[in-house]
Amino acid sequence: MNSTATTETGTAAGREVLTLPVKGMHCASCAANVSKTLCALPGVEEANVNLAAEKVRVAFDPARVRLHELAAAVADAGYSLIVDQPAAAPGVPAPAADAEDRARLREAQGRLFFAWLFTLPIMIIMAAGWVFGQPWPSPLLHRLSMLVLAFPVVFVVGGRTQAQALAALRRGSANMDVLIAMGTLAAYATGLLALFTPIASFAGISAMIMAFHLTGRYLETRARGRASEAIRRLLRLGARSARVLRDGREVQVPIEEVHVGDLMVVLPGEKIPTDGEVVEGDSAVDESMATGESIPVAKAPGDEVIGATVNQHGRIVVRATRVGADTFLAQVVRMVEECQATKVPVQELADRVTAVFVPAAAAIAALTFFVWLVAAEPLRSWLGAVAGWLPWVNPSMGAVSLAIFAAVAVLVIACPCALGLATPTALMVGTGRGAEAGILFRSGAALQTLVDADVVVFDKTGTLTLGRPEVVDVQPAPGVSEQDLLRLAAAVERASEHPLARAVVAAARQRGVEPEPAQAARALTGRGARGLVDGQ
Repeated sequence: MNSTATTETGTAAGREVLTLPVKGMHCASCAANVSKTLCALPGVEEANVNLAAEKVRVAFDPARVRLHELAAAVADAGYSLIVDQPAAAPGVPAPAADAEDRARLREAQGRLFFAWLFTLPIMIIMAAGWVFGQPWPSPLLHRLSMLVLAFPVVFVVGGRTQAQALAALRRGSANMDVLIAMGTLAAYATGLLALFTPIASFAGISAMIMAFHLTGRYLETRARGRASEAIRRLLRLGARSARVLRDGREVQVPIEEVHVGDLMVVLPGEKIPTDGEVVEGDSAVDESMATGESIPVAKAPGDEVIGATVNQHGRIVVRATRVGADTFLAQVVRMVEECQATKVPVQELADRVTAVFVPAAAAIAALTFFVWLVAAEPLRSWLGAVAGWLPWVNPSMGAVSLAIFAAVAVLVIACPCALGLATPTALMVGTGRGAEAGILFRSGAALQTLVDADVVVFDKTGTLTLGRPEVVDVQPAPGVSEQDLLRLAAAVERASEHPLARAVVAAARQRGVEPEPAQAARALTGRGARGLVDGQ
């Protein structure tokens, strides 16, 4: 969400819990490496990595291990743990986070476009060869065109993937980049060898591998941005500035400059900047953001108000009692982030699989190469059976070519990102959307358990509503018709923005009554409305 460290709980009983940004992770194996590295340090109790949010929630004893030691260990593993940036004021969106997400998405789009710009001609040339039954336009030109067109895809836009794979191997670890690099380099190498030997060329396939990989990276980047956007929408609920009384004057200041004890002036229709207590004025406040109740709550001196709720009517003066990380909105955001940083049971299973996934995939690819190399002839008859409806299958290839083709296919199809990214992304989106609707999850396990729920019991009257009041019955006094009562009531209520007033006006119009506006109408905070209708 942003590039700042967030303290979730303070140091207590020798334990501190922090949520810290991690840069450089690209797949579930990366997340497993970061978690394993941190957990290996003395004093670290647990480290839960959220790949989708690029964060790690680490619980540690500050007396035994320091933050810079955590960062150094993660750096040795090839990633960046951000621990030296001051935390942004909770409840305030970070514009840099939005800009960073947009920049990442633009970069991913650019690499995707560039990759397919060269890959599509490769696919057209290969398809032409299938149509004509031989390499097009000629065997030599076909091989040269594959090498030339594939080079910028594999080594220019795909250069970062190759570099990251090399760095992972130097550290003695393996991630998805290693699989992609092995597949693309092996396929491209066959194109070079095919210029001098009878081996089949898969240089064009190397570009296709990288293009599909970069397509996945683009979709992954977009999914991360959308997931973190849910939290940013929560943060945007808060006010950006406050009208504070300083030396008897009203001064507009950023919300970060509001301190406990400051007197804030809130006009009708404005958000209350931060949690506080009314010291002057009467009004009604829409607290649906916090409580879900659609009816504004009357406020008078001495009553508490919640930051980010909306003042409906009169001018009030509020003394700030909680600011920054202590406000109600900040606590809501923190609860959602804590839930997103936890691991659901299904994710723990995925983590155990992805921890050994890449080495296992590489071993299976090597075994596949060996089997096809020594058993090419027995398998060739099977290839002949499927070649009729799979045009890229060529049973006439040599044993070495068939072995390389099969091994590269194993490397390419083995992608652990779906295991490691899908679950945390779904958790982020689910908890974020739930928070927007007023539903808070304390743990990811609760969200996973909800899928098996058959009955849901609500213990608070008024929780399940339409979100707005409606008139369900009209009981006029003797001698007065329903139409007349609605006409008189709606005439007065037209001057009010109160939800009950709007419900009365809507009920009158639904029954064909179009009220005339009352004269000298005015709202009486907490008591109703008053006005003259037909001189009465």
